[in-house]
Amino acid sequence: MRITPDQEEYWTDRHSLFLPASINSVPIDTQIPLIAQTGFTHVSLGQDMKHSGILDSNKREKFRSLLQQHNIKIDSIYGISLCYPDSPERMKPIIEAGAALEVPIIVAHPIPFDIGQSDFTSLLATLTESLKMLEPVLKATGIKLAVENVLPGPSTDLATEAVTCFESEYIGFCYDSSHDQVDGPKSFDLLDFMKDRLFSVHLSDRIREFTDHVPPGEGFIDWEELTETLKQTTYSNPLLFEVMVEHTSVKETAPFLTLVYEKASWVHSLLYL
Repeated sequence: MRITPDQEEYWTDRHSLFLPASINSVPIDTQIPLIAQTGFTHVSLGQDMKHSGILDSNKREKFRSLLQQHNIKIDSIYGISLCYPDSPERMKPIIEAGAALEVPIIVAHPIPFDIGQSDFTSLLATLTESLKMLEPVLKATGIKLAVENVLPGPSTDLATEAVTCFESEYIGFCYDSSHDQVDGPKSFDLLDFMKDRLFSVHLSDRIREFTDHVPPGEGFIDWEELTETLKQTTYSNPLLFEVMVEHTSVKETAPFLTLVYEKASWVHSLLYL
């Protein structure tokens, strides 16, 4: 689940929550009131489009009404991986749904997660072609696309090279702290390197291998160092916390939401107070 300090309409007071599919299998029409009651004012939608129903015009309008009822806005939507020949065609309906819901950003992995160095050149060509084909749709809708880092090494290099070589105000980078720190703890050189192309952040802590996406403070990531690095970037969008129940110390839905909101507020204070 993702959560973002992105509350209200002012940058200094924003928190948002990511919905990968559901919180403890809670239906979305139950989730949204719970999220609003906790204090979040934005959500970010995961790849399971059936969960929110946004690709169906009727379900999308019902979802819009639900969000308006609880004064919740959509921070971003998770699109599909960009490494397939048909990725642009599969991504276009998501972008169009985002435009209908006034969503500012679509986030996408360059690949499912990992590649070998031998695949780099061919996948870079496919990824670059996908971005080229999607740019007109992004311009037409005003939506921006953020390519996310995945496993450190060739996979993340693929994302950074594609973004840095593709000069467009509609193409940028999404920094995921748990992905970056797979082989950590280490410095935040990746965040610093992409500081001028940063559209979105997916923040969470990492405990050890295969145990990640937990709330800040439950793992080894140095949040003071991370926020100091983030201060040096051009970033001005909400802080998104991509946190899962699975490895988190709190399992019940309401206490979990409260915990993540508290941790999101703490990280927000490190960055802005």
